[in-house]
Amino acid sequence: MPLHYPRYKRADYEAMPEWRVDCLLGEYGLPVAGDLRAKREFAMGAFLWPDQY
Repeated sequence: MPLHYPRYKRADYEAMPEWRVDCLLGEYGLPVAGDLRAKREFAMGAFLWPDQY
């Protein structure tokens, strides 16, 4: 598990291809289930602070 949060912005997550979202979530041991929209929302909820939305 990496020690730091990923340095992506909201726009990066919204444009990220599904395979990259899967890899990112997998690196942090997070679930990789659901459709692309659900995965992106999960990743943004996990890695972005509220003021970054």
